[in-house]
Amino acid sequence: MKIIDKYITASFLKSLFFAVVVFSFIICITYIFDRLNIVFKFGAPISLFILSLAYSYPAWLSLIFPVAGLLAAMFSMGDMARNNEITALRTSGFSILRIAAPLIFAGVILSVFFMFFDNTVLIQSNKKYLSVWKYKIKKQVYQPNEGFNIVQIENDKIFSAKIIDGNNEKITGLILLGLDTQMNLNEKITAKEAIWKDGYLTLIDATESRFNNGNFIVKKFPLKTIQFTKKPSEFINIKKNPDEMSYKEISDLIIRLNKSGIPSHQEQIQKYSKLAKPVAILIMILLGIPFAIKTAKTAKIFSFAVSIFTGFLYWGAVSLFLAMGMNKTIKPMFAAWLPNILFLILAGFLIYKTEKST
Repeated sequence: MKIIDKYITASFLKSLFFAVVVFSFIICITYIFDRLNIVFKFGAPISLFILSLAYSYPAWLSLIFPVAGLLAAMFSMGDMARNNEITALRTSGFSILRIAAPLIFAGVILSVFFMFFDNTVLIQSNKKYLSVWKYKIKKQVYQPNEGFNIVQIENDKIFSAKIIDGNNEKITGLILLGLDTQMNLNEKITAKEAIWKDGYLTLIDATESRFNNGNFIVKKFPLKTIQFTKKPSEFINIKKNPDEMSYKEISDLIIRLNKSGIPSHQEQIQKYSKLAKPVAILIMILLGIPFAIKTAKTAKIFSFAVSIFTGFLYWGAVSLFLAMGMNKTIKPMFAAWLPNILFLILAGFLIYKTEKST
């Protein structure tokens, strides 16, 4: 059986490579025709456009891999079914799941890999893509994060800032409130600007107000240094694009929001989606196994069409349940995982029916 497993694995990987190349070609052509006119409009060099395409590719790769896995499973298992190799192995007493074990193992490996990929490579490429496309090609002026971001950083501290420049770890319009054990205000520090470095904030044009034994004491400082463990950029995550945040960053953000009493419903959906999305690769491969056997006598172009259609159905379901989650119709975990659960149930049912009918 080891020889057969190697044969099936090689056939699947070959088909997977073909599927990824085809889908990648389609994406590149679509990207070029869709955005090239914008490059000409702003007079940006073609080299920057090619760079933006390269930085956007990891996001597209993560998106197409479930469909590519489905198509590869249909091609590899379909070829075996057409050559009556599935029938021969079934006659020898092997179940469909055992025959497809190499595909399932590959699906598990790919899902785990993309969990790592989406939280490392994809995060960095999304940031670089935004920088190139928004600020270099479209020539928009960089705007630091604006609007008052309020985050409770400790049990007795509340942080507020008008503008946060995360790239330079700089704060404009800082307000730092201190609370006593009864949650009464006992300290207020304001500063026109503040610059963070090595766990300390250097305050510029600072005012310190303290309540001490019924007395209200106000002091002004041209410069003042205070200990401040968290980087200003960490607070920007409240408005940061989830596509530019890792699972750990979103988890940390949820903890900070909960401490501050700020709702974190949408952030929880994004957190669970970070894990649910890569698992779709395994589920699509499972779904491709019965599809391949049932459609073995059809042309390969039919398998391609089925893969595209199923991919649209899946991503449509993902969008639907995410929207329901954002509207608080369903809980965050269900919003992220229900599409996978439904398609897994469908795959299991089809495999069971195929097992009984062959």
